[in-house]
Amino acid sequence: MVHLRRALDAERAARRLTAGLHEQDLAAFTMRLNAAVCAQSALSQADLVLDSALADVDLEGGSW
Repeated sequence: MVHLRRALDAERAARRLTAGLHEQDLAAFTMRLNAAVCAQSALSQADLVLDSALADVDLEGGSW
């Protein structure tokens, strides 16, 4: 009985550890995903600004 109890305690400890690591992994993934989304948004905004600036340039003779 003692052996079974120890095995059960070990399984419960492993479950708690696994659940904790899963939560940490999920939090790290969420942070990386949010950073990537923000970076993509910044690139999209920069692209719009560049497109707007280039639209004002006369490609035939320059902007002068």
